[in-house]
Order: sequence, then C-alpha cells, then structure tokens
Amino acid sequence: MGTREGEGISGKYLLIEVPNFNDAGADAEAMGSYLRLGAVKDPSLAANPGAPKASGEDLAALVTSFIDDTRKRDGCPGFIPEAERQAETAKLHTKGGWRDHSDGNRITTTRGDKVEVIKGNYRMLVLGRQDDKAGWDVSGGHIQDATDLWTAATTIEWVQNYNGTWKVTEKTEKGDVDTTYHGDTFDRFYGNKQTSITGSEAPTAERPNPVCLSSTWAQRIESYTGSAACPVPQILDETWAVTIASKTTATSISDETTAQTIASKTTATEVSDETTASTVSSTTAASTVSDTTIGNVQSVTVGNTSDVTVGNAASITVGATEEITIGGLVELTIAALLEVSLTAGVSINMGPKAELNLTNRQELSQFRTNVKNICSSVSSAESVSTGAYNLMSGVINLF
Repeated sequence: MGTREGEGISGKYLLIEVPNFNDAGADAEAMGSYLRLGAVKDPSLAANPGAPKASGEDLAALVTSFIDDTRKRDGCPGFIPEAERQAETAKLHTKGGWRDHSDGNRITTTRGDKVEVIKGNYRMLVLGRQDDKAGWDVSGGHIQDATDLWTAATTIEWVQNYNGTWKVTEKTEKGDVDTTYHGDTFDRFYGNKQTSITGSEAPTAERPNPVCLSSTWAQRIESYTGSAACPVPQILDETWAVTIASKTTATSISDETTAQTIASKTTATEVSDETTASTVSSTTAASTVSDTTIGNVQSVTVGNTSDVTVGNAASITVGATEEITIGGLVELTIAALLEVSLTAGVSINMGPKAELNLTNRQELSQFRTNVKNICSSVSSAESVSTGAYNLMSGVINLF
C-alpha cells in the first residue's frame, strides 16, 4: 500500500490505492480498491463508461442526474432555477472531494449511532448482481423510488393551483397488492377530479378484464351522496349486462327518492329482481318520473308492499301485459293519472276489489263487452242515452 500526493489537473489530491489485491494473473481478473481525497486526478475518466474497470468509473457513469434536476418547482419556497440545478449536477463527478472504489465487498459496522448530514442531493443505485436497476433518489426535499423491473413512478412538483402547493403523482403498472389492515381508517379526497377505471371495452391477453368481487360484513352501513346544503348537480348511472341478478333480504326496507326529474334505463337480456321482506316502503316525489325497460322483466315481491306516487305518473306498455293480484289491493294516486296500452291487456283479481271515485267518472269505449256471473248495481239516478238498446234476459224482476 502506498500514498501519493501531488499536483493534479484540478488541484491537489491524496490517493491511497491497493491494486490487484487478489493477486490475479491477468489484468481483467485483477481486483483493486482505492480512496482519493481532494481533486479529481483525471477528469477525462470521471464517469466515463469506457474507463478501466479498476477505476470504477464505468459504474459511476450509471448515475449522472437527480430527479430534482427537471422537477417543476417554479415559485416554491427556496426556489432554485432549473438551469442552476442542472449546472451543479453537471459537476457531480469532476468537482472532487471524496472518491473511493472497491472491486470487492464493502462492509460497515457501527455499534453506536450513525449520523449523516448531506447538504446536496443523494442517490443510491443497486444493480442486484445482474443489472436489475433499483434505488432511491433524495433530491429537492423529496424521496422517490426507482426501478427497471416494473413501471412505477412518483413525481412531486410544485403547482400553482390550491394557492400553490406540492403535488404528488403516483403511477404503477403490473403489480399485485395484498393488504391486511387491522385498525381504523379515514380517507379524505379533495380535488377537481376523481376517476376509477376497471378493465376496458377492448381487453387483450396482456390486459384482460378482471372478475370483481366485493364482500362487506358490518354492524352498520351508511352511504351519503351530497346533502341538502350541497346537492350533487348531476348523477349518471349506466349499466350494461347480459344477466343481472339482485337479491335483498331484510326485515324492513325504506326507500325514499325526491327529485325534479328521474330517468331510469335498463338494457339487458334478462333481469331478475327478488325482494324478501316483512315490510317494503317506497316513496317517490318528483315532477316527472320516466322509467323505461327493454327486455323481459320478472319481479317477485313476497310481503306487504306500499307504493305511493305524488305527482304526474306516465305508464306506457307496448306489448302484452299480465297483472295478477292475489289478496287485497290498495292503489292510491293523488294527482292526474294517465295509463295508455297500445295492445291487449289482461287483469285478473283473485280477491275482493273496490273502486271508489269521489268525482265524475267517464268511460269512452269504441267497443265493450262485459261478461259477468252476478251483477248488482245500486244508483240514486241512472240515465242511458243510446242509438240502439238490445236486452236479452231470461228473467226480468222489477221491484
């Protein structure tokens, strides 16, 4: 081991060097270590990928920049212009100071505390024995991971919105996430936009559409969207599916909707909706309600059902309609009611049915046929005006 002190190209330096410490017979297999303090001995070799292996400058050439060199931070506290940051980084390997290299291992042990204070930037690059680059970059007051094995990027830039602040942007591709968290969580989101996308309309073998499963067990579930003081201006909900199955089992269900206009559209090959409950209460208060269903719809309700509509209701059926009521039926409409059927309709009641009109009732029929087993009519006054009156009866009793 020897020491050397003299005038270098850029000034003075002290060199401690141990060449070929493994006593190799060939220069390509020789391993060396050195420590140089002060000026750079030969700036032409500094961070040169073609420099001799014993110099270690081929490895130093892998790190020539920092994340903060091009980070947008105009107007931030302690602002340093981008050109000035890049000019300082350009002197990274020629500025001199402390330079050491070892072709062997470097092991440091400290039984007590260790403190490192770095006034400039810090970057660590780990090749993982086979040039799989990974590391850390600590520059400009921020820490960022870096790797070549998978796509991951975290950018931290100063933005002028939100009255000037640092903004973090994280991007990750091709990675599994398995999280188990035991404790309370509280998430807050503020910003101009929040987007969540799962799958795509054109899946590929590399990017297939997943199978989504969501399971929740809880003592209580509450969900609020908007409020009376700050309602959501517009909510759009659209679902396209081949088969939709929805099942709800509860002791009591209460559903209340208040809106100026409600539009609901479902397009599916088959829709099955099953509700099992002791009591179901559904209340809709709106100026206009539009409900359009294209396809076969099967709805089964087991239990008491109360349906109250306050406002104008329009129900249009194009096609055959079959309505079966087993038991008592109570329908209450407070407002004008318009029902239009463009084809045949069948209504079957297997139980008592009462119809009460508190005002005048008008029936306009082009052709009407009544088939009744027993007919009883009670009226205080009855007037019949017709062009032709035909009566066929086996027995006529007048009282």
